[in-house]
Order: sequence, then structure tokens, then C-alpha cells
Amino acid sequence: MDVPNGQIRTDRWQLRAPTAPALRRTVCVPTVHPVGDQRILRCAQSVLDAGFDVHFIWLGGEPGESQPHDRVRETRLPAPTSFRERIRLVPRVAELARRADPDGWHIHDFYLLPQARRWARRTGRPVLYDVHEYYPEYYSERLPGPRLLRRPAHRMITGVERRYASVLAGANVATEELGDRFRGWGIPTSVTPNYPADALVGDAPRPLVPELLRRVVHTGTLTSMFGAEVIVGLAHELARVAPEVEFLVVRRFPSAAARRAFEELLRRHGTPANLVLLDPMPPHEVGRLLASCGIGVSALQDVGQAALCVSTKLYEYATVGLAVVASDLPATRRFVTRSMVGVLADPRRPAAFAQGVRRLLDDADEVCVAADRHAAAARAELSWERTCAPRLRTLVSQAVR
Repeated sequence: MDVPNGQIRTDRWQLRAPTAPALRRTVCVPTVHPVGDQRILRCAQSVLDAGFDVHFIWLGGEPGESQPHDRVRETRLPAPTSFRERIRLVPRVAELARRADPDGWHIHDFYLLPQARRWARRTGRPVLYDVHEYYPEYYSERLPGPRLLRRPAHRMITGVERRYASVLAGANVATEELGDRFRGWGIPTSVTPNYPADALVGDAPRPLVPELLRRVVHTGTLTSMFGAEVIVGLAHELARVAPEVEFLVVRRFPSAAARRAFEELLRRHGTPANLVLLDPMPPHEVGRLLASCGIGVSALQDVGQAALCVSTKLYEYATVGLAVVASDLPATRRFVTRSMVGVLADPRRPAAFAQGVRRLLDDADEVCVAADRHAAAARAELSWERTCAPRLRTLVSQAVR
């Protein structure tokens, strides 16, 4: 691990070395998200830039303790092999976070709320709650059993979230709608959408040219919720209707079980020659991959919170200047119509996604001009550093004193 040219780097993540004077106060960031989660890193950068030290506790990579910078400490636990194992690790993460004895905590999981309330009450120190998802919608949809139970489950999860979060120092949330929800509960709230860091694009954004449209990319998680079955079907459809296209897919999985499920999909349906499977890469390398492509795919399925949220990868596609083929869901539709050049497709139909790619290829010159125009606006408006970081720095500085 090193800090060359003002960068803090490990084998899994990278941050910019802070220039703000150190306050010698530490914010602990416990989570059952994987090492290198992009939202967690962006939030941590804001905490560092506010003058605080950071102690990460998260899952994956080589387990153990390290200190890659004099203001950054890291504790890694083994990567879970399933969702159930991830939940079983919650008490261990919580105990490590308690023993860290920091000046404040910034939690990133619904599961940690009961422990967070306990820390706040016993120590009088602040806890901030980072809300990545619409948790009541997300978890009520995932519960087994008949659909008629989902409405009462939604109410129950909402009540639990409100009860535990109401004693915390504040919430940092991913959408304006979530902001309204938490402010309505009387909780100090900052809204920080999952906009990409400026480093994703770098100093010299590339223009989109027709040749790049023949490289299609998907960088999101490969699960059923995010359209893994559609992605495999799309590869086969593209081999039929657009054989000149290369389809690059990052093998990104939340668990070993999800990886096995995707591999089984490929065994059943075959791997066409146009499908290129890429190993996962650190977040700071994603921009280079996107810049080498011309069309991005988002195959989010209509389950749980999907109608309410915009996938992080859409913000990234927009900022780098890709055209897009995306699921026709309400929040996605609003974002693509306003901020991107692209085609909306039936989330369930790989053929609809392939037809969308074909349409973009057939109108290549117009697509490239429009995508570049939208990308310039996106770089100004969808910037974590300019839009979100100041809000989070203010929330942290007011809470952790």
C-alpha cells in the first residue's frame, strides 16, 4: 500500500489523500458491503476532506488490519459466500465498530440500525445513517410468501427504520424522495445521489464516435434483480441482429451463490463469441473501460424499489458520454429522457434491448453528437465533488464535534 502523487491506494480501492488539517477525531465506517464499495468510498472522501480520520470495517479481500495512510485505518473480514452469511456477519462487524471507540460512526446498512441506536445512547456520540436504498420497498419485495403480505411487511420495515433512525445524529440519503421521508421524521438529512467522482472521466473526456458504438458494456451487478438473464439473452440476440457488436460484461457478483447462478445461465444457454466477460476492477479503473465503449446497458427488473431508483451505472454512463439502452421503468425513464441519449426497452425482453442497440447503430452520427452534448451537461450537474460532497461535509461537521 502506498500514497503516490497524493493518492491512498490499496489492492481494492483508492482515495485522494486529504489536504484539510487533521482534527484528530475519527469516524468509524462499519458495513457489510464489500471492500471498495463506490458510495462508501465517495462518502469517506468527504469525511476525510472535512478533517476527520476514517476507520473502515468491511468485507472481502485479505482479512486483517492495515493502515494505508496516517488518517485511514482498515479492518477487513472474510467475504461472505451468500446473503445469509452476510447477515450472520452483522454482529461481528458491529462489535468491531463498538470496540473501535471512535468519535462517531457512519453506518451504511439497515441491519446495523439497532446496534447504532445502542452506541448513540450508551456513548452520547453521534451516528450518521447512510441510506443507499429504499429499504422498505427493497426488503418487503424479497420476503418469501404470498404477495398480500408485502404491504404489511413494508409498513413494518418502515416503522423499524423510523424507530431506530430517529435517535441518530442524521441521515445521508441517495435520493430526494428519501430525503423528504427522513426530513418528515425530523431527522437532519443531506441528499447525495450516487453521482460518480470526477476522476471517473479524468481531465480529457473522449468524444463519442460511431466506431465506439460497436462496443456495448454492462458494469452492474449480475443478479436476477439487475437482469442477469436478460444480459445473457441480449448477448445471443446481438450475435443475431448486430454481429459486428462486441458485448463487454463485468463479472460483478454480490456473493458466490450469485456467481454460480450466472455460470449456470451460461451453461444452459451457451456463451456466444461476441460476449467478453471481464474480471471486476477497482472503481477508479471503471472510467477507462467506459471510455472504450459507446453504448451502456442497464437491465434493472421491475421488482422492489426498481421503479423509484436510478442505477448508479446510468450516472456513470451519462458522465463518460455513452448512449444507453435501459429498462423502461419510471425513474429510469425520467433520467434517460432528461439526461442521456438512449432507448428504453421492456425489462423482460432481451430482443427489445438488442433492437435498441440496433437503433443506436443505425443513427450513429446523430447519436454521437447528442451523446457528447448531454455528457458535457452531465459532467457539470452529476458530479459528486460539486453537488454531494459539500452537503455531506456539512452534515458530518455538524454532527461529529
